[in-house]
Amino acid sequence: ADINNRLVLSWSDKWDATYYKGGVPFKWASTEANLSTSQKLWLQKNTTGADEGATKGQNRLNYIRGDRTMDGSDTTGYTTAKPFRERLSRQGDIINSDVWYTGAPSSNYALRGYADFTRNNKSRPSLLYVGGNDGMLHGFAAKDGAEKIAYVPKGVLPNLTLLTDPQYNEKHKSFVDGSPMTGDVDMGAGIQDPSEPGYSTTYAANWRTLLVGTLGAGGKGYFVLDVTNPGTTAPAAGNFTESNAQTLVVMDKTRQASETVTSQAV
Repeated sequence: ADINNRLVLSWSDKWDATYYKGGVPFKWASTEANLSTSQKLWLQKNTTGADEGATKGQNRLNYIRGDRTMDGSDTTGYTTAKPFRERLSRQGDIINSDVWYTGAPSSNYALRGYADFTRNNKSRPSLLYVGGNDGMLHGFAAKDGAEKIAYVPKGVLPNLTLLTDPQYNEKHKSFVDGSPMTGDVDMGAGIQDPSEPGYSTTYAANWRTLLVGTLGAGGKGYFVLDVTNPGTTAPAAGNFTESNAQTLVVMDKTRQASETVTSQAV
């Protein structure tokens, strides 16, 4: 498989006036078009904290994406040209994360718009979602196991360098170790229940299938992805593309395990 065509997304913490940039392709850019400057700096640093520059940071990111051209060898050694940890597979180990199956919507909610949502997505491809200690949540086609999407939560970015360290195999660390789950959510603005004050007969439902994932032993917090349209569906084509990164990644509230949360007065 061509890893350049692999759909891997992440979350940029770059502040754009009134909001975080949010969902972006997990690819290196000389600007802040994808990851922010501070996020890229994490990848530029080695395990001692020394900044080794943008080229080394880009090489580390490519390694995480699956590039194996700079993998060294535990048997023959590591060199300047091949300094990164030898891997037997691009897929990292899965320890505590349960596999979650998501097929066509089938909850039978007696709520406005849900019957249409179910009907329009009856042919939706089934996916299996699971967290891996390669720094990613993965979405695999249930039909043939092909990866359709991967997501690198912002909370694991500070520790991704460890995955390239040849000593990692003796110093294993958890990354996306929590179990994901999905559910159908009405994202429409307004009140759905006719019995509630303020209900309007013009209310327009906007049903989506959302995935909530956690880091488990790899950190704190949660992230949310919109996995409504993973492939060819009736009546519209799926939207699992880099250009849809900001709508696919709904939010990311993850933090590394050692990161503290600042208390704020309410």
